[in-house]
Amino acid sequence: MVSFVMLTWNRKQFVEKMFSSFYKSKSEKYNYEFLIIDNGSIDGTASLLKEAEKNDPHIKIWYNKKNKSLNEYKKLFNRSKGDYIIIIDDDVIEFPKDFDKIMVDFINVFYDFGFIALDVIQNEFTNGAKPELKFYKDILKNGLTISEGPAGGWCSIFRKTDYKKIKFKMAGKRLDMKNGEDGVLCYLFENILGLKQGLTKGIKCFHACGPWYSKEFGYLDRDIQKYKASGLDNFVELYNKYKA
Repeated sequence: MVSFVMLTWNRKQFVEKMFSSFYKSKSEKYNYEFLIIDNGSIDGTASLLKEAEKNDPHIKIWYNKKNKSLNEYKKLFNRSKGDYIIIIDDDVIEFPKDFDKIMVDFINVFYDFGFIALDVIQNEFTNGAKPELKFYKDILKNGLTISEGPAGGWCSIFRKTDYKKIKFKMAGKRLDMKNGEDGVLCYLFENILGLKQGLTKGIKCFHACGPWYSKEFGYLDRDIQKYKASGLDNFVELYNKYKA
């Protein structure tokens, strides 16, 4: 069984596109659940989620009255019943075909990796939040190539058995924009379990992050508010430049 988890806040347009691609791209191989926490959305995201929950019995949603930050990921991880947990960011709007099967195949082949993310589409408007190529080393095994290096949480997988071994350490960590769920998980997997992180080389999702897409979808004020609350002044300055 695979547990998909998503934390969202005021991202109706992105979430709508995410669901559309999710159902077109998900394989039929695994039973699944899709656990979602809405962090106090007021833009229509909650109504969209209620409709999705009504139409798909695999979906379970919790609705917060206010934004409780990235700490809510811990609840999603702890509630997950799957053998594998796949994080989906609410600004991932396209997936490769059979992406869940691909991700499970990768984490089973590369068993010394604890956290694996899909590679990302990069274009003139976004780098997909992926660091420079110099930070990666390609490894080929059983016909699959993984790029060992920084793996963001945009669409990523880890084993529930591994998570159980670090969950008490995770409980003591505060998650926010400076210390995201992906970074903390990778740190704990590596330092406690000796597990590496990487990307599915060349198998890409569309992570529509960055100020250009934020402006295109009408989320500049939302994202500036998010980064201000997190004390990330460099991002506030960058996103403000796109308001002109």
